[in-house]
Amino acid sequence: MNHRKLNRIIAAVMFLAAEIVFFSTMAPTFSFWDCGEVIATSRTLGIPHPPGAPLFLLIGHLFSQIPLFHDIGARINLVSTLESSATVMLVYLIIVRLITIYRGSDPDKWSVPEMISAYGGAVVGGFALAFSDSFWFNAVETGLWAASSFITATIVWMMLCWYEEDPAPGSERWLLAVMYMFGLSIGVHLLCLLALFALVLLYYFKKYEVNLRSFSLMVLFSLALFFLIYRGIIKELPVLLVRTSWWGVGTLVILLVIGIHYSHRSRQVLLNLGLMSVLLLVLGYTSYMLIFVRAHAGPPINENNPSTLDAFFSYVNREQYGEWPLWPRRWSPEPVHQYFYEKYSSDLEYFFSYQLSHMYLRYFGWQFIGRSADIEGAIVDWSRLWGLPFLVGVAGAAAHFRRHWKTAMVVSALFVMTGLVLVLYLNQTEPQPRERDYSYVGSFFAFALWIGIGIESLFTSLAEKMKSGDLRRNTWVAIGVVAAGLFLIDGRMLLANYRTHDRSGNYVPWDWAWNILQSCEKDAILFTNGDNDTFPLWYLQEVERIRTDVRVVNLSLANTGWYLLQLKHESPRGAKPISFTMSDADLAGVTYMPVDSIDVAVSAGIEQRKLLQDARRSGVSLPSSPSDSLRWRLRPGITYKGDTYLRPQDIAVFEIVAANYGQRPIYFALTVDPEGMIGLDKQLRLDGLVYKVVPLTSRTPMSFVDPATLYGNLFRTYRYRNSSTPGVNIEETSRNMLGNYPPLFVRLAMELSSSPEDTVSLPAPSGAPVEKQRGQLALQVLDRSGALFPLQRYPVNPQLAGSAVSIYSSLGAKEKAYPYIHYLELVAAESDVRQDPELFYTLARAYRSAGRDREAAVVMEGLKKALPAMRKQLDSLKQ
Repeated sequence: MNHRKLNRIIAAVMFLAAEIVFFSTMAPTFSFWDCGEVIATSRTLGIPHPPGAPLFLLIGHLFSQIPLFHDIGARINLVSTLESSATVMLVYLIIVRLITIYRGSDPDKWSVPEMISAYGGAVVGGFALAFSDSFWFNAVETGLWAASSFITATIVWMMLCWYEEDPAPGSERWLLAVMYMFGLSIGVHLLCLLALFALVLLYYFKKYEVNLRSFSLMVLFSLALFFLIYRGIIKELPVLLVRTSWWGVGTLVILLVIGIHYSHRSRQVLLNLGLMSVLLLVLGYTSYMLIFVRAHAGPPINENNPSTLDAFFSYVNREQYGEWPLWPRRWSPEPVHQYFYEKYSSDLEYFFSYQLSHMYLRYFGWQFIGRSADIEGAIVDWSRLWGLPFLVGVAGAAAHFRRHWKTAMVVSALFVMTGLVLVLYLNQTEPQPRERDYSYVGSFFAFALWIGIGIESLFTSLAEKMKSGDLRRNTWVAIGVVAAGLFLIDGRMLLANYRTHDRSGNYVPWDWAWNILQSCEKDAILFTNGDNDTFPLWYLQEVERIRTDVRVVNLSLANTGWYLLQLKHESPRGAKPISFTMSDADLAGVTYMPVDSIDVAVSAGIEQRKLLQDARRSGVSLPSSPSDSLRWRLRPGITYKGDTYLRPQDIAVFEIVAANYGQRPIYFALTVDPEGMIGLDKQLRLDGLVYKVVPLTSRTPMSFVDPATLYGNLFRTYRYRNSSTPGVNIEETSRNMLGNYPPLFVRLAMELSSSPEDTVSLPAPSGAPVEKQRGQLALQVLDRSGALFPLQRYPVNPQLAGSAVSIYSSLGAKEKAYPYIHYLELVAAESDVRQDPELFYTLARAYRSAGRDREAAVVMEGLKKALPAMRKQLDSLKQ
C-alpha cells in the first residue's frame, strides 16, 4: 500500500475515532453562554450580537433542518463535533507533511520503522489536541470556536500543500484557496486571520533567500497584507458601501475582474495572483450580506438592527464595544477594574502576572500539563497529565528547529500570533466574567503539532543512539515509542478529561429556561440580566416556540435605543408589544439622566385583586395590605462625582413599569442585581426563579413569599433532569446555575416552619386545592432539596446549611440534620476561626439546634479565644 492511500486511511480513522468520542460526549441540547443565542439565530436566520457570524449561521441553519435529533440544539451541536473531528484529522495530515518536509525523502521509500514513527507520531499529536481541555470543551457545544479551529487547520494544511507542490504548474491554486478561506473565515471569526503571518513566512522561505534585508521586507509585507485585509476590506468595504451604496462595491468587483483579465492576458503572474486573491477575499466576505438582508426582514432576534447602511457599518465594525489601547495595560476607568488594578505595582507587573500568566500560561498548562479541577480559577496541576504532553511538545519543537528550522519558524509564528500576540492585543481587564481559554485554541493547535513531531524525533534519537541497522529491532522500537505516546499521553489525557467533558446527559440549560418562563403568568414582561438568563429563554421561545407570550427584556440591551424601539413596536411570535410613554425619538436617543431618589406611584389595576385572591386561596397572611397603587422610592442606578443618575436601562425599567403595570404581570429574573430594580426590591414576591412585582411593601427587601405559589413551581412545574444522577456530569456553569435552587427550597421551608401547626392550601395535580400541615410540608421540602441537590455535589452557603439544621431540629427530625452538620464541619476544617468567624458561629448554632451542646460549647470557646474583643457579645449569643 503506497503512502498516499495509507495516509488517507489513517486520516479517515482519526476523523471517525475523534467523532465517536465527541459525539458520545456531545451536549444533548444547547449550553449556557452564547450557545442558545447562536442556535436560535441559526435556526431562524436572526441577527446575533456584533460582529455576527453569517457563514456559521447558514451552516447551522442547514443542519437544523436535518432530522437527526428531535432537539434542534443537538442538530447544531453536531456541527461542532464534525468540525472538531475534521480538525483532528487535519492535525494528523499536517504533522505527516511536516515530517515529510524535514526528512526530505519520498514517503513511499520509508522503511517500516520510519512509517510507524511518522504516522504514529502524527496520530499522537492529533489525539493530543482532541483530548485537550479547551478544544474538547469547544467540540461538544455550539459555538464559533470549533469552526475557527477547523478553518485555521485547513489554511495551514493548504499552505503546506502549496509548499510541497511549488513550483509545479497549478500550485498557485492552493494559495488562492487559502485566500478564499481567509475571506470565508471573516464570516465565522476574525481569529483565523492570525494564520496569515505563518502563510507569508512560508511563502518567503520558499521563494526568497533569507537575509536581514529580505526578512525585514517580508515582515513589512505581512503587516501590510494583514492591514489590507483587516482595514482595507473588513473595515473599509462597509465604508465604501455607506458612501457609495451598492454601485460602489459593484464597481470595485468589476475593476478587479478587469485587472485579473488584463494580468492574465499580459502574463503578469504575481499581479494576477494578487488581484485574484483580493477578489476571493471579497467574495468570501459577501457572506455578510446575510446580515443586511435578514435585518430588513425583521426577525425576532435582530440585535443592533443593521438594516441601514450606517447601522450595518457600525455592526460589522463592532462599534458598540468601543476601543481599547495596547498600552497602558491597566486602561479601564471602571471602578471594579480600578479596584483590581491596585493589586499590581505597574503595568508590566499586571501584564506578566495577570494577562500573560493567569490568562494564558495557566490555560496553556491546563491543556498539556493538567488542570487541577473543573472550576473557575483552577490552577495547573502536574499530577493530572504528569506534564508529558508538554515535555514531549517542547522536545518536538527543539527537534523541529534542529531538523528544519524554516517550517519550525512557520509553526512558531502561528503559535506566537495566536498566543502571546493575542494576549497583547486583547489587553483584558480583571476580572473577566468567565474563563477565556477558548480564545487561545489556535496556539494549542500549533503546540500539538510539536507533540507529534516529538514522538517521531524520540524514535529517531533512540535509533541513532542504538546505531542498529536491524530493521526488526528498529520496528519494535518505533512501535514502543508510539505505543508509549498513545498510552501515556493520549490515553492519560482521555482518562483525565473524559468525565469533565462528558455533557451527554446535561439538560440544565433547557430546564433552566423552561422553569423561568413557566414561572410567569400569561403575557408577562420579564426583566433579565445577562447571557445565562436571556439566551436560554430566546432558544426556547424562538426554536421550541415555548411561552412566546412572555416578553423578555434584557437589561444590558435596554441601554440601547434600537432595542427599546423593538420592544415598543414589534410583536415577535405574536407576543404583545410593550407600551412606552416616551416618543420614538426619545427612546432612540436614550441616555443618562441626572435625578434624585423620588417617591412614585403607579396604578395597580388588577394586581391588587389577584394578590388578595392568591392569599385567600392558599390561606396565608400578607406582610402588609395590598394597595391600589404600586408605590416605591425610585433609586438611581449609579452615582458619579456626588451626583446620581438613571442609566438608560433604569429609565427603560421605569417606563415599562409605569406604562404596563396593572395591565400585564411584571417579573424580575432571580439573577437580576438589586441595583437594576430601581428601588422595587420591597415590592417583590419570590415565586421561584423569578420575583413578581406586587402592590405591597415588605418589611425587608425580597422577603415576601407565597408558599403555595413557590411550592407549586418547585414541586409541580420545574424540571431538574439528571441534577442528582451520579453518572451524569454537570459542568461548572450548570452547577452554578443549579446552585440557585437549594436556597429556594430552604426559603420555602423557613416560611412553612414559621407556623408548623397551621395548614396551607396547595394546588394538587388535579387542580383541586389540598390542605397540608405546614410543619410536615417543610420537612418534605427539605427532603426534596437534599434528594435533588446532594450536598457533596452542590455546596451551599454555610448559613443556608445552618438554617436547614435549625428547621429539621425544630420539627423533630434531628437525624436528618446530621448531613448538613457534617457539611459544616468539613467546610470549617478547611477554614480558620479568625478568617471566617461567622462560619464557626453557624456551626455552633447547628450543634445546639441538634442538641449537641458540648460540641457547641467547644466551638464557642474557640471563638472567644480567637476573638477576645468580642467575648461579651459571644456570651450573650451563647445564651
